[in-house]
Amino acid sequence: MCLPTRREFSKVAANGVSVGIPLSSLPSVRRRLLLAGVVVWVAFGLWPARPKRAEAQSKPLVYVFLQLDAKSSAVEKALQQHLPDVAVTVFGRFRDFEEVFGSARPDAVLCITPVLEYLGAPVTLQGKRGGETVEPYVIASEGKPLDGSLAGKTIGVVDLMGRDGTQSFLNRLLKTNDVKMKRVSKIEDLLPLLEFSEADGVVLPSAAAARLAERTRLPIKTRDLPDGMVGLPAVSVVNAAVRDVLVRSFQGLDGETNRLLGIDSWSAQ
Repeated sequence: MCLPTRREFSKVAANGVSVGIPLSSLPSVRRRLLLAGVVVWVAFGLWPARPKRAEAQSKPLVYVFLQLDAKSSAVEKALQQHLPDVAVTVFGRFRDFEEVFGSARPDAVLCITPVLEYLGAPVTLQGKRGGETVEPYVIASEGKPLDGSLAGKTIGVVDLMGRDGTQSFLNRLLKTNDVKMKRVSKIEDLLPLLEFSEADGVVLPSAAAARLAERTRLPIKTRDLPDGMVGLPAVSVVNAAVRDVLVRSFQGLDGETNRLLGIDSWSAQ
């Protein structure tokens, strides 16, 4: 077998093969044997191919940030299974979502509507539950409802939009700017605030408050908020080129997966 010349080896290296060892540092015989081995590997297809573009990158990419009972990994797995034409990444914390969203923009995002408004992302598909596009939020407290003025109270809330955005969201729900906010990463983190008296009350969806009460022996009481209606999960498509694929995919979701997201149907806007 004829060994390759230096020029021939240069052509092989230019096509993506690198042995990672400077040829000039090897003795002449070892160098020629190494070159021969490279040619054999390439000729018989034994050299590892360059990584192909990930399949997910060829699909519309959707970021999901929702506060749900299920773990983020379980939600992501379910969506990946039932949205075969879409690449899905689910975030459990706003900080993680915001960091990635700022550096690698997706084709669409799935969040509750106040978060979409905060991002400046118009609604493409609005989730509905029982025919409604909104749900009530309440203040939950330990022992008795948190009646009277909320001025000066410490209120726990899930971090939905960072410090400033979440504070504005809380102020709007409570109709006051005079509350101390305690942010947590997830809905289940609100319960310790009540158990250890770190907050006078916590704000969360009414349905989530009922589930929270089931996880503790504390007597959890709730107070309705007069203007506490908050938009349900919605999809904003930011890349118009993939709008049809995404609308078709989400509207084709099965009932169980929709319920996992806290809705039962999708309405195109």
